[in-house]
Amino acid sequence: MKENYIIIENVIESELESILMNLANIYRDVACADGIQLYRKKDKYDSFLVLFTNQPDFMRFNYFVNYLKYPENFMNFNPFLRGFFKTTDIQEKQEFSLGEWLMIYISKNDKKYDNVSLVNDQNQSFLIDFGERVNKLETTEENYQLITFDKNNYYHITDIIPSIPEENPASKPWWKFW
Repeated sequence: MKENYIIIENVIESELESILMNLANIYRDVACADGIQLYRKKDKYDSFLVLFTNQPDFMRFNYFVNYLKYPENFMNFNPFLRGFFKTTDIQEKQEFSLGEWLMIYISKNDKKYDNVSLVNDQNQSFLIDFGERVNKLETTEENYQLITFDKNNYYHITDIIPSIPEENPASKPWWKFW
């Protein structure tokens, strides 16, 4: 395992595909949204792996984990969700950057909807909000558990590529209407 990834379970494949497409369209101007790879576990219909053709930076990865927990227009979406990010891929080293991998998740007690929780392999827990503020937590809600994967145990479902936005007819020059 050399790439950052997300494990997502307890979801319906068609909903997850739609959610990933919405995510890619929101971030269409960012390279990491082009080529989001979706895999389904061979022995489970509701267990998926999300990989990236273009690796996101740490903060975008956190946004993606958050979006998958709280997707727009999917009120009853309640996945088991864990993101795994290599500490060597973090540009500016932080207090939490210990060990090889970080486990990123959304706390079951989250009420703000604009942050992620993470735990390192030392079981130190942190809360990161999208203002990029990092708070070390006194207690650990989730113990660190690296969920590894073998691509041979997954079927490749699709590569998500952002759609091209439609031009607004009012913004077209008059000579392009024909």
